[in-house]
Amino acid sequence: MSAAAAGAASLSVVWWGLVATLAAQPRPDPSLAPDEVIRTVVEALQNRNSPSPNAGIFTVYQFASPANRASTGPYGNFLRLVKVPGFDTLFSGHADAFGPLAVSGDRAQQKVRFRVAGGGVVYFLFVVSRQTSEQTRGRCGGCWMVDGVAPAPVER
Repeated sequence: MSAAAAGAASLSVVWWGLVATLAAQPRPDPSLAPDEVIRTVVEALQNRNSPSPNAGIFTVYQFASPANRASTGPYGNFLRLVKVPGFDTLFSGHADAFGPLAVSGDRAQQKVRFRVAGGGVVYFLFVVSRQTSEQTRGRCGGCWMVDGVAPAPVER
């Protein structure tokens, strides 16, 4: 086998391995409750480079609602946005407490506490909504998806 053919074969194995890895990542599903979606997203952020670089961020993008995607843009933009200062705690901190889930109709929100280096804490508010088939173009009617994540005031 020539070096070029061997290289192409190796690249093919890597490509299909990546496709299989991403296919195995959690995805929105109507059977997931809003708190399960938030936990899934937090776990993906906490393990963003597992099983491959940015795999967790790709999972988070899969759970982004159509409205969220309309404001953040395609995955490349989303990837840059979640890495801006202020959101790095989502990756470097440890989520150790999930506040009560507040559900109102097809919207829900939950505050999550993250422990950071030095013992400090930071809170983020996760907002999700149940999507219609029309919103998701028939792909995930009834799925809870993330509308936004924002820093929240520290509780005292």
